[in-house]
Amino acid sequence: LDEKELPVPFTSMFPNVEYVTRAGWTKDGRYAWAVMMNRRQQHLQLVLLPPALFIPAHADKSRRQEALESIGDSVHPFIIYQETSDIWINVHDIFYPFLQTSDDEITFITVNESKTGFCHLYKITSVLQRGNDFVCPVKEEVTLTSGDWEVLANHGAKIWVDEAAKLVYFQGTKDSPLEHHLYVVSYESPDEIVRLTKRGFSHSCSVSQTFDMFISHYSSLNSSPCVHIYKLVGSDSDPLHKEPEFWASMLESSTNSPEIFSFTGKSGFKLYGMLYKPHNLVPGRKHPTVVFVYGGPQVQLVNNSYKGVKYLRLTTLASLGYAVLVIDGRGSCQRGLKFEGAVKDKMGQVEIEDQVEGLHYVADKYKFVDLSRVAIHGWSYGGFLSLMGLIHRPDVFKVAIAGAPVTLWMAYDTGYTERYLDTPDKNQKGYDDCSVALHVDKLPNEPNRLLILHGFLDENVHFFHTNFLVSQLIRAGKPYSLQIYPNERHSIRCPESGEHYEITLLHFLQENL
Repeated sequence: LDEKELPVPFTSMFPNVEYVTRAGWTKDGRYAWAVMMNRRQQHLQLVLLPPALFIPAHADKSRRQEALESIGDSVHPFIIYQETSDIWINVHDIFYPFLQTSDDEITFITVNESKTGFCHLYKITSVLQRGNDFVCPVKEEVTLTSGDWEVLANHGAKIWVDEAAKLVYFQGTKDSPLEHHLYVVSYESPDEIVRLTKRGFSHSCSVSQTFDMFISHYSSLNSSPCVHIYKLVGSDSDPLHKEPEFWASMLESSTNSPEIFSFTGKSGFKLYGMLYKPHNLVPGRKHPTVVFVYGGPQVQLVNNSYKGVKYLRLTTLASLGYAVLVIDGRGSCQRGLKFEGAVKDKMGQVEIEDQVEGLHYVADKYKFVDLSRVAIHGWSYGGFLSLMGLIHRPDVFKVAIAGAPVTLWMAYDTGYTERYLDTPDKNQKGYDDCSVALHVDKLPNEPNRLLILHGFLDENVHFFHTNFLVSQLIRAGKPYSLQIYPNERHSIRCPESGEHYEITLLHFLQENL
């Protein structure tokens, strides 16, 4: 293999680029492509790089000069698409380039969230001619999907393009923000979107290479996962309306499930929550309550999918007499960029309001919540919000159990933090306001109200965050409990550590709630 490099440093060719988030090759190998973003993550560019632009690496001075001269002015990058947002751009995985039918144009399918605030599919044709800063004119842009719902585009999401039938299969939330379904639309005449999966479930699908079958791994709150294979049957003259027909089963469902509720918050947004009712309910009896929280961007906890395995701990708490509450407040995903963007430049400032509103809604509706005995617990961003809950609403949350919390945002992943908080020099107040370690003076003076858990080898939220928080707590004379897992990373993996964590959590709740 020959090792090659760009003739000038990447930062010289694209001076405003901080991140290369995705890269690959077009189907015919004529171009390498890359998705680039600026540091603020509000401007995205999709660039094509012709192989002729690269020169041999490690060449001597004369050979390098020859290679540079051979390139000339005719070989250069093409920026074929741009996206700009005043909130942020969520990195996605959707880029499907068609085979070129002419040398001076390229057509592709991608997604854009910034145009409407919801992630949707577009078919783009760009003219491959050099403009200012390599930017190419867009000849045609066809909207394939639209509305107040989202095409799934990150966390490994895919689209499947049937070029013969001119169809694109994708997963989305068109029928409900709580359910994922498989859909198909024509990219030649995108007038109708057809759902292929059953409502009442959340599906994760994969379409066959021949586009005549798909497999769905699906479940609901009340049914454990199933894996079914479906065959698409119907007339080849109307491929958009082929019907899914059950073909085979690989896993069948067998199965107290939580129930989904919704309410309109003071923000005006409809918020969804999930309630695990305490087992053996007795009329008139009040139960201690645990608010289980994540609350950060790019995560949705409340949906119509089976929770039995991943959230077994919540079922265990319900079996022990606790009411358990999960709420996707502002900042969580699958609800559009405006909903998620509510935390822009002020993480931790709005999420707790939504959790408290949801708690009071459930308490008013069901009458079994003991508002004098409420815990908040979460891990990672949820650990951060657990601390925020105890700092800002100690009147609501009697105890907080914070797992692997971010406590100083200046010390967390730059790419993640700057997407949501801007750079420190432009938003120092935002960084200070949401760094819990700088607000320990607001934590309660009573003992047994705060438990911190952290893996010493955490590769995501480094142990520094807990170390710094504890130092600040000691300086402020604040009580706390700490449980360290010396050999665990961001997620607890060792079974013995997992069992110890579960027992520690339950014991702290039983003793202090």
